[in-house]
Amino acid sequence: MDKYLIRKLAVCLVGSFIYAAGITVVKVCNLGISPITSAPYAFSFVVGQTLGTCTMYLNAILYIIQKLVLKKEYTLRKFLTQFILSAVFAVLIDLTGIMFGGFVPQSYGFRLIYLVFGCFVLAVGVCGVVMSNFGMLPGEGVAVCIQRVTKLDFGICKIIFDCSMVALALVISLVFLGRIEGVREGTLISAVMIGWFARYVGRFLGPRLALVLNPKVDEKTVMEAEMEM
Repeated sequence: MDKYLIRKLAVCLVGSFIYAAGITVVKVCNLGISPITSAPYAFSFVVGQTLGTCTMYLNAILYIIQKLVLKKEYTLRKFLTQFILSAVFAVLIDLTGIMFGGFVPQSYGFRLIYLVFGCFVLAVGVCGVVMSNFGMLPGEGVAVCIQRVTKLDFGICKIIFDCSMVALALVISLVFLGRIEGVREGTLISAVMIGWFARYVGRFLGPRLALVLNPKVDEKTVMEAEMEM
C-alpha cells in the first residue's frame, strides 16, 4: 500500500473543492457556462434530461476514450476512482454554489474580471487534482491522454480538450436546436485561459506538491523547476 496515499487523497479532495469553486465563479458571471459542462448542457436541451444525467453520458464516452488510448494502463481501479471522484465532485459543485454563488457581479467589466479570476481558481484546482496522483476526473483524464499522444504540456492539452467540448456544444446546439445554448464569450475565454493558467500554475505548483506527496524528493527539484519557468 502507498504510504503517502492519505496525502494524495487530501490533495485531490482540496483540488476538487477549488476546481468546483472555480466552476461556480465562472457560472455566476453569466457570460456562458464553463467549457467542461458546455457539451452536456447543450445536449440536455435535446433529450430533455438533467445536466447531471447528460454529464454522465459524456463521462461514459470519456471513459472509453481513455481505455482506447491507455489500454491496459486504464485499470478497473482507475475507472472506479474516476467514477467515485465524479460523484464527489458533483456534490462539491452544489456545495460551492451555496457558499460562493450568492455574489453576482453587476457591471460587464467586473464580470469579465471575475471570469478571469474564476479561470485562475479553476486552473489551480485542475492542477491539484491531476498532480495529486490519486485520481482525476474524466475530462482531465482525456487531457492527459492527449498529452500522452502529442507530448505537449498539460496546459496546452487542457486547452485542446476544453475547446473541443465548446465546439461539440456548438455543433449540438446548431444541428439539433437551431440556436446556441450555454456558449457565450465567457465560455470561449475560459476554454483558452483555464489551460493557459494551468500551464504556468502547474510549473509552479508541481515541484512543491512533490515535496508534500513524497518528502524524499530533494528541494533541488523545486529550484530546478523554477529555473525552467
